Amino acid sequence: MARAANYYTTPYTFTTLSGLPGLAGFANGQGTIALFNSPSGIAVDGGGNIYVADSGNATIRKITANGAVTTFAGTPGIIGHQDGIGASAQFGFPDGVAVDGSGNVYVSDSEFNTIRKITPAGVVTTLAGMPGITGHADGAGSAAQFDQPAGIGVDGSGNVYVADSGNQTVRKVTSSGTVSTLAGLAGVSGTADGNGSAARFSGPDGVACDPAGNVYVADTSNTIRRITPTGGVSAFAGVTGVVGSADGTGTGALFYQPAALALDQVGNLYVADTFNSVIRMVTPAGASTTLAGRVSTEGSADGTGSAALFDLPAGIAVGPSGSIFVSDTNNDTIRTGSAAPPGSSPPRLINISTRAQVGAGSNLLIPGFAIRGPGMETLLIRAVGPSLGEFNVSGVLAVPNLKVFDSTQSVIATNSGWGNAATSPQIAAAEAAVGAFPLGDNTSDCALIITVPAGTYTAQVSSGDGTTGVALAEVYEMASTGTRFVNISTRALVGTGANVLIPGFVISGSGTENLLLRADGPSLSQFQVSGVLAQPVLRVIDSSQNAIDADTGWSTNLNAADIATAAATVGAFVLPQNSADSATLITLSPGTYTMEVSGVNDTTGVALAEVYELP
Repeated sequence: MARAANYYTTPYTFTTLSGLPGLAGFANGQGTIALFNSPSGIAVDGGGNIYVADSGNATIRKITANGAVTTFAGTPGIIGHQDGIGASAQFGFPDGVAVDGSGNVYVSDSEFNTIRKITPAGVVTTLAGMPGITGHADGAGSAAQFDQPAGIGVDGSGNVYVADSGNQTVRKVTSSGTVSTLAGLAGVSGTADGNGSAARFSGPDGVACDPAGNVYVADTSNTIRRITPTGGVSAFAGVTGVVGSADGTGTGALFYQPAALALDQVGNLYVADTFNSVIRMVTPAGASTTLAGRVSTEGSADGTGSAALFDLPAGIAVGPSGSIFVSDTNNDTIRTGSAAPPGSSPPRLINISTRAQVGAGSNLLIPGFAIRGPGMETLLIRAVGPSLGEFNVSGVLAVPNLKVFDSTQSVIATNSGWGNAATSPQIAAAEAAVGAFPLGDNTSDCALIITVPAGTYTAQVSSGDGTTGVALAEVYEMASTGTRFVNISTRALVGTGANVLIPGFVISGSGTENLLLRADGPSLSQFQVSGVLAQPVLRVIDSSQNAIDADTGWSTNLNAADIATAAATVGAFVLPQNSADSATLITLSPGTYTMEVSGVNDTTGVALAEVYELP
């Protein structure tokens, strides 16, 4: 490979919108509940709806602006060529996707060498090409022939442009289905610039159209080509036949088989630089920069710039607000990204965990969390007992039982034995994605995946067989669309020694996070909680096991008035002025932290540990 120089001058932050990394399959649903199989082409309509060529499933999927995935056309696993409405239509290998201004979706079916059209109502017709016939012929409708059509784009007049990959040409299809050859010579591969049939292509793939009528083509000869409205072809970025990854202008940039292109409203061209597994941007002047991904490092990781990882991304689109959407093909996911200059990603709480003794009766382990924001939050929630034995934890809860409640105290999800759940493959993949330790295959540990809107929720961990023991409750953020944790809490029985209450939390992002931490005992009596911890001791511990803060009796603190004000600001219940409850205000950098709640002089009782995000 030639030189690599990627500067990330304007890095983008990418998150996973839909799908579960590394788990190919088919499922509709919200966020990571949905599954894809080698998604490729992707496009966005004016309302922010996303359309994906789910190639391995032979379907076209639709993702709403809030992340809900449905099947727009085709039936998963049914390969064929049939026009019809919705599930009655059939596709072979849908590849490229484009959307016109009226919401019509165009699909290149490379298996059957046709161009399909889907109306907003889901009516599928064949716009051009003869199903199953390979060739190169201009003409109207079924008189035209293609050979493995790949990328597809549409201009403002409704003309569709197709990278006819097997023919080494770029074709134009009018809205009525009349096909002509815009550039290239059928069956002749090459890299020559020129006009019309004098130009040569070598595996043309991605296509994008600008308002001026120019067509951009990602050529697998490692270049981006530009075609004028009159058919003049010239090199726009990259060096023919030279594999590499380098930012620069024109031939100063290097690519490795780019497969997809998309244009924004100001003429910036976004590139899925597929075999480099990075996302690039090329300005109208031809200057290339790298936005996200790490060159030749395949993986799946959300993050900013080089911290984000992709695995052979093969589709890219730009939404109405400027957000980028990527088909991360080998990860079987859809990713979304937006500009995030270095240091601008704000800190946020991303997961919570609590280890405590689960007793009989009302002495349960009850973690709670509050979510704020306009979108949806996808979570992995676990109640771990037997698998804690791998970490030399003694007296574990043998048979955990997990329930999740909403703010009305309605049960919205349950699990007793994660391996028995139909979603166990998704759970195992989710554990790997968020960095959770794997649960034993045949254990009675509990786990579930749930997608919820903003609100207040609690998870309840109890004993499934009436015995007592130590359990670990965990809530991991898997994906979010505009939502975030703003409060986390855990109520449990505080014992002595290894059986104290130990909630943990993780802060991601950059900068610092201002938090209110509380360990409530006596004040719980006002909520008719019996057997409360008389005098909690609160310690805050960082990832190096250093105690960084502590409190015993909040009202004796010099900043007690500030603590009371912070509690009122975030809506926490009032602690009595002279109570023995503990609280502290703390500013933390991104990292992993634990709170340790114990009783003065080894006393025991029920306590509530709370973490509030301060404005």
